[in-house]
Amino acid sequence: MRLLGMGKQAVAALADNKSRTFLMMLGIVIGVATLTIITSSVLGARAKVMKNVGKFGFDQIAVFAGSGKKLGVFRSLDVTTLTLEDAEAMEAEIGNIREVTPQINRRNVPVKHGNLSSYATLVCANPNWSSVWQTRAARGRFISDEDVSRLARVAVIGETMVEDLFAGRDPVGEQILINNLPFKVIGILEKRGTSPAGVDMDGRILIPLSTGQKRVFNIDHLGMIKVALKDPAKMDATVGDVAALLRERHRIQAGTEDDFTIVTPTQAMTMASKISSSFTLFLVLVSAVSLIVGAIVIANIMFIGVNERRAEIGIRRAVGAKKQDILIQFLIESLMVAVGGGIIGVVTGLLGLKGLSFFMKFPSALMWQPIVLALFCAILVGLLAGIQPARKAAGMNPVEALK
Repeated sequence: MRLLGMGKQAVAALADNKSRTFLMMLGIVIGVATLTIITSSVLGARAKVMKNVGKFGFDQIAVFAGSGKKLGVFRSLDVTTLTLEDAEAMEAEIGNIREVTPQINRRNVPVKHGNLSSYATLVCANPNWSSVWQTRAARGRFISDEDVSRLARVAVIGETMVEDLFAGRDPVGEQILINNLPFKVIGILEKRGTSPAGVDMDGRILIPLSTGQKRVFNIDHLGMIKVALKDPAKMDATVGDVAALLRERHRIQAGTEDDFTIVTPTQAMTMASKISSSFTLFLVLVSAVSLIVGAIVIANIMFIGVNERRAEIGIRRAVGAKKQDILIQFLIESLMVAVGGGIIGVVTGLLGLKGLSFFMKFPSALMWQPIVLALFCAILVGLLAGIQPARKAAGMNPVEALK
């Protein structure tokens, strides 16, 4: 009952000074809203990273032509270190390999249909690309063995290409120009979003590998080989076996750098996480500064309030209130300001997060952890900001306060 009475007095005191209460809350609202947006976005980004790594394949590795390869950065076509024979040797000689799909990737390839044009990521691959990458034709059909054997000019396109070249109309059976060469659209790929490296996976066009090698680029080497494993637990050993096989086939001497690069799902996840971690740290520091500023504002305004309420404090002490009572009341006021600002900040942050997700396609996750963290920080700020003003109020001499 005693605490309840102090709470009512605290509410009355805050209500009597609405402008002061609003100013004290403002810093907390901004800090908590920022923290809510950041933590929710980080959780959303991590979930998106894991989802994108899942698209890469937790049971798969990728072998790229050339050394020093960075994920998502395609090398030029003059890197000739991988061949179709390398892919066949991997599948034949390494026991833990379930399937391989050789391919050529080329970014920013000009494509056209009628008076509409765009740029695509061109992928030259065999029919088993669909099963290894777990991406099938949502409409129409995928590349067949017959298409590969007769070097057919057929293409399976992503949803982004459907929008860019056909304005959403059904493109199956229509003709497009790829590098000024005519291709017939035979299917549309399932929607896949972005890759771990942030590449639009729906901006791809797939054509038969043989067609790409002989009719488009006139080459006999590959850009990469995607490898699906039988047992993902043996991934490290398989990576070693693949490296040893390729070094032997490419006649690379001991102490000489590999002329290929092997990327695993762990490396893909680590790379994506490192990019987001630096940005996250910066934003968390911004939130911390906002909360510190909010604490300073609360403390300063409460110090002013203590001086203005000297008579009130003196009267309460004169009629029997203890130092502890004064201390608790001022702490309650500080906590109410912080908790109220925290609740408003959380609501503001969630609304801001919803707006960012809707208008900017910002990754986010509405979970309880960010809300609990934000409210905990608000309570902590309230306690730290209010303790010194409360101690000053409790330490006042009743006689001096009434003068």
